[in-house]
Amino acid sequence: MKMKRSHYALWLPTLITSVVIISLFWMMHAFLHHNLVEMLQTHKRSQELTKKIEKMVSSTLNATFLGDEKGFLKTVKLSNQIHDDILLIKKDNEYNTDSLFNSYEQLYKKLISAVSYTTENRLGDAKMALEEVESYSSDLENQMDGLNNYFDLREKEVERTLFIIMILSGALLLFIALFNGFYLIPHQVIRPLEEFAEALKGSEEKYRIVADWTYDWEYWLDVDKNIAYISPSVERITGYTPKEFIQNPSLLVDIIYPDDAMYWDRHVSEAHLPNRPEEDAQEVEFRVVCKDGGVIFVDHICRPVYNHDGTYMGVRVANRDITQKVAILDELKEKNRLLDTLATTDGLSALYNRRYFDEALTREVEYAKRTGNTLALIMCDIDYFKLYNDAYGHQKGDKVIQQVADVLKATFSRTIDVVARYGGEEFVILLQATPPEEAYNLVELARENIVKLGIEHRESKVAPLITMSFGVVSCIPDLLSNGDSLLTQSDKALYQSKEKGRNCTTLLEC
Repeated sequence: MKMKRSHYALWLPTLITSVVIISLFWMMHAFLHHNLVEMLQTHKRSQELTKKIEKMVSSTLNATFLGDEKGFLKTVKLSNQIHDDILLIKKDNEYNTDSLFNSYEQLYKKLISAVSYTTENRLGDAKMALEEVESYSSDLENQMDGLNNYFDLREKEVERTLFIIMILSGALLLFIALFNGFYLIPHQVIRPLEEFAEALKGSEEKYRIVADWTYDWEYWLDVDKNIAYISPSVERITGYTPKEFIQNPSLLVDIIYPDDAMYWDRHVSEAHLPNRPEEDAQEVEFRVVCKDGGVIFVDHICRPVYNHDGTYMGVRVANRDITQKVAILDELKEKNRLLDTLATTDGLSALYNRRYFDEALTREVEYAKRTGNTLALIMCDIDYFKLYNDAYGHQKGDKVIQQVADVLKATFSRTIDVVARYGGEEFVILLQATPPEEAYNLVELARENIVKLGIEHRESKVAPLITMSFGVVSCIPDLLSNGDSLLTQSDKALYQSKEKGRNCTTLLEC
């Protein structure tokens, strides 16, 4: 806005002053030209008047001494014209023509007297009259010379006035030019331009400092996909110099890790569009192959660029090296996974622990209620395990628990099966969407495989080997069913197996 006001301050006063000067000069010129034309015409009439008077005097003398009546009539006619011309001069000009008119009247009277005396043969009187005619004629000539001088003076005054107007106009225009050149233009145009240039230079310097020293890899693609700007940080991140990218813009795509090309293509099709709002930033993460062959992860954020009138100018991009961040996140994920495993896994058997089983039981019962699936809950323990520990020691007892856990995990191997150590030598198993017969068969397979382990147990009252007893409850839970009721039923089935002599399976359906 400041620049705009300075521009108006420059040309508007100059324009107004110039128009006023030209208008005044034209009006004065027209007025003076009109007066000059009138004076020239009057001057011309005065010169003609002088000739007419001379001619009248000559004609009168000829008519007087030669007796030429026609010449006398001509003299009378000239006299009337002279009379009218004097009146016109008197009317149109300020010059005092009274004395001229009086001299003419006296001259005319003496001429008439001379003619009359000559006609009456009064030659003496005629001679005296002619002498007076000569005197009045000389005076009239002097009067006419004065009139001519007056008009010459007026012409010079008009010329001098025109010259003064031209000088003043030129001086005023020169003053305006000097004022514009030494004050208005320097103060209102040049200085604001210099200030604007300094501000622009400062802004460009700030932008260069911010852009060139940014830690991220920044670049700007114009509407033709050419690189309008790329920050020096690209060399630190990728190993390639800005010059290499500018010479080969396709390098931006060529360095993308092949397996991540699909993420880039999808991002370009959705984000590199001119119809998105400028504040709508789109983000994608992918890997980049550096110049030295190393692979890094980058976080790519882009948004469209528009100029002040809304014209699309391309895409502004910021790429951040997140390799270390990704490594830290992966490490955290692994640690979280280990924590989850420790929180839900039994350390000795590597099966789920009781805490996880309690949560799974509640979850699976609710799921079976919603879907109407059959849910089987199996409770089992190692027969006479306390006697085994007493006879063989706890270390071997722990080994037995691990071997038994391996058999159970191998038998109930579906991803939806839940096998957990419930406590000591006791284990629980949840089988989702498993009919009673299938559940019973799987349990029997597990029981037989445990026997096949052939682990010696001399203190067992069932067999000289490690054996297990199983209690199975299978049902479709109703609205009143819950985990506790199923646990009670499975424990009851296990108790019945032990009552039967152990190393067997009892199935209860509810």
